[in-house]
Amino acid sequence: MIEKKAEKAGVSATPGQRLADGAVNLTSGALRTRAPRRLTRQHFALYRGYLDGVAEAQLHASYGDAATDVRATRRLIDALRDTLSVLARRARDTEAAHLLRLRPGSIPLFEPAPAAAAPTLDDFRERIDPDGVYGESELLALYEEEYPPGTSPAVDRRAARNARLRRRQAEALARMEASLAQDPSPDHPIDGWFEPAIAARLSAAGLATLADVIELIERRRHRWYVAVPRLGPKGAQRVVDWLHLHAQALRRTLSPAALVPRRQWRANDVEPAGHLEIGEPDAVVIAPLETLRVPGALDGSKGSNRAAAGARFDTDLRAICAWLDARSNSAHTRRAYRREAERLLLWALVEKGKPLSSLDHVECAEYMGVFLSNPQPAARWIAALRGERCFHSWRPFAGPLSDRSRETARSILSAMCEWLVGERYLAVNPFAGFARVASPPVFESASRTLDVEQWKGVLQSVERGEFSFSEHRDRLALLLAYATGLRRAELAAATTDALSVGRLSGVEGPVWRLAVNQTRGSARTVLLPPVVVEALEENLALRGLPSPLDCAEGTPILAQARGGQPLTPDGIGKIFKSIFSNAAALLESRTPGSGRDLKRASTHWLRHTHSTHALGHGAELREVSAGLGHADLSTTSLYLKNEDIGRFLGVERLVRSASAGK
Repeated sequence: MIEKKAEKAGVSATPGQRLADGAVNLTSGALRTRAPRRLTRQHFALYRGYLDGVAEAQLHASYGDAATDVRATRRLIDALRDTLSVLARRARDTEAAHLLRLRPGSIPLFEPAPAAAAPTLDDFRERIDPDGVYGESELLALYEEEYPPGTSPAVDRRAARNARLRRRQAEALARMEASLAQDPSPDHPIDGWFEPAIAARLSAAGLATLADVIELIERRRHRWYVAVPRLGPKGAQRVVDWLHLHAQALRRTLSPAALVPRRQWRANDVEPAGHLEIGEPDAVVIAPLETLRVPGALDGSKGSNRAAAGARFDTDLRAICAWLDARSNSAHTRRAYRREAERLLLWALVEKGKPLSSLDHVECAEYMGVFLSNPQPAARWIAALRGERCFHSWRPFAGPLSDRSRETARSILSAMCEWLVGERYLAVNPFAGFARVASPPVFESASRTLDVEQWKGVLQSVERGEFSFSEHRDRLALLLAYATGLRRAELAAATTDALSVGRLSGVEGPVWRLAVNQTRGSARTVLLPPVVVEALEENLALRGLPSPLDCAEGTPILAQARGGQPLTPDGIGKIFKSIFSNAAALLESRTPGSGRDLKRASTHWLRHTHSTHALGHGAELREVSAGLGHADLSTTSLYLKNEDIGRFLGVERLVRSASAGK
């Protein structure tokens, strides 16, 4: 319940705290109490409970500060009584000034206890006077004495009067609440909403308003309090609880993902529906595709470029999602396609005030030539800092796009609109006929490939006499990436239940295969040389796990040092950046200048290195292409159809030869 949450908030806007600034000293007999500057609805809820006769201990449990005892709540009640009385007199509301000072019990309800079922007079006579000793009047007096009537004129008058007084008291409190209760606003100074100690620490960190506090939490995420000296996690939790309590008034809801480490995010934390600022019902707020709220007038159902009939979807959002589902065959491709469709849709809605399905050739030319070159206004479109999609600060751009990036956008959006024309959603493709923004770059794999000496230096840099878990895990990641050519997302997604063991003609002993997750098409597998399997078995033993085939379903091959959770693709990238940096330092110590290239190496370099070295060891081009998951010999997407001994032996030789040089 809301009042219970206020217990944890620890801020003076909740009734269990006294607010600092502008407090008024009021005298009630010998007692001097300090009244809160801002009266919130929680203050009135506390006082309403007090007038209703709720025990002080219960009021403290529901409304008080958990860091104090019941005496703090008792003092606050006294302060509220004096404050409300003074303010009522100033407002010339004499009745309220009197009624709100009455203590609980001053207006009892006089609800008589339910009477026991009374017998008839004849049954009473049979039980009390079977011998007929009493006269009729005496018997009636005895009957009324034992079974008195439920009401009397005096009791009725007293109960009616007290009911009127209680009603007038409740109405007086409601009048005061309507005129005095104040809701927080993002532009309000923090002083006066938070308890003095917390407000002082937030102010010392340069935070002036409630909006500043929210922005800091969303920017620094779950450890935001590190930027506030002497606040600590408990104080930070009290601030966050208060912001949750007043989210509706502040028109901002903190994302759940802002409050926990990224590795602990759940699927429903990443794309919450309620993290956006609450605006007008028909306003379009800059938001990711999955949380975008589009008014009915702009949803594209009546777009001017809509085909006559026959489409399987009726709005722009549904059309875009259908295209993403049909044409993006990997998570990486889907992200790239979604980014461009999202940007165009938001630009159409916000800058042009029309649905995507109403854009014409001229407007699309403006989007490509003017807007993408310099998205303005920058505060609306460009993120100040890199932020997750679930955060309020998310923006669709990191900055102006280069010619190469604009050419990528043109290619993707033209293909999307062409598909929508084919699906009879759009009448024409508004991007048709656009000239290339820039010529596609010529990819030089040699500039992003490790030669044999560099590879040996990298492998030697991860060898140890004794390994910590992280060091052993990093060596396993290096061997696995080099031996298979997997992308970093595929490395992060690899689990032990994707492993299988079989035979391969011409190879002695078992052959291990790893199934690679594919969105579309036939299953793709890569072969694991024995040196990689040995490293995996050792790593699982360090984690206290059985052999790979006996592990629980979903056990990650590359796991975090704490908790054994799978690494993220970004985590994989950081591991390899660290490996390459250390290897560069090692090579530089031997031969100055030899580690220069390694300083700019990334995970994908190992994919190029795998293919180059495999071909150099005699593997056929078709075999390497199949192992990498390429569609044909020049680009991407033909999946592996059969295993080949040449690919297996070639990879095993290149890994063994590199390991031997350590």
